[in-house]
Amino acid sequence: MDESLIKELINKAGEAASKHYNNKEIAEVLNSEDDFEKPVAIMSLETLNEDEALLLIKHLTGCDGRIREASAFKISEFLNDLEYCQWFLNEDCASIIVNGIMDINPNVSRNLIEGIKFCKEMQTLIFPKLVNRIESILKKLKEISISPFCENKLNDRKNHAKNKIVFNLYWALEALYYTEFNDSDNTRLIEILNFTSDYIDYTIREKSARIISKMKNPPRDLLHKLKNDKNFYVKNQLLC
Repeated sequence: MDESLIKELINKAGEAASKHYNNKEIAEVLNSEDDFEKPVAIMSLETLNEDEALLLIKHLTGCDGRIREASAFKISEFLNDLEYCQWFLNEDCASIIVNGIMDINPNVSRNLIEGIKFCKEMQTLIFPKLVNRIESILKKLKEISISPFCENKLNDRKNHAKNKIVFNLYWALEALYYTEFNDSDNTRLIEILNFTSDYIDYTIREKSARIISKMKNPPRDLLHKLKNDKNFYVKNQLLC
């Protein structure tokens, strides 16, 4: 990169970081085509109304990674605030948040889940969407798992696709643990856990054990199997 361009970008970043934005200016930045300033503007949000909330969540998906991460962080903060969380408590926002949880950037997923932990209304909204998404993920995973794989995994596109699906499953299960569910939800949950509790990747089995630890009446076979898992981190979820 040209040295003059580097200096220009450094100066631009310094100006953005030192600038104090009001909400009108933040909205103007987010409505512009220039992505450079957007993460800093988003992080400056301290209050918001319904329109600003919609503008913020619009930048949670389909944007540059820095923008998505900043959006997830601020949405998490607002979900933990009784005054502002109301603007996100609708089906459209819940669907976007579920998509955000599946982000390739784990910081986006992690930030959103931190906010969901403290917002029971959002937990209720995203629960059925997460279950639907997990069922869809498992269907894809089963389809890929029975297909042949090349010896050279680095050149195996299906193997890469499988890893991406497992990554999505990991964060979907992590988010599911923090939702509100009861015995009436058990049938679909048990079908999911019957598969994930046997999955070769121990991190998936660990998430399964956490969910079972939260169930009021977990199936004895699943409980026994995961309590006796060969991996310490899995069985520790049910022994501690």
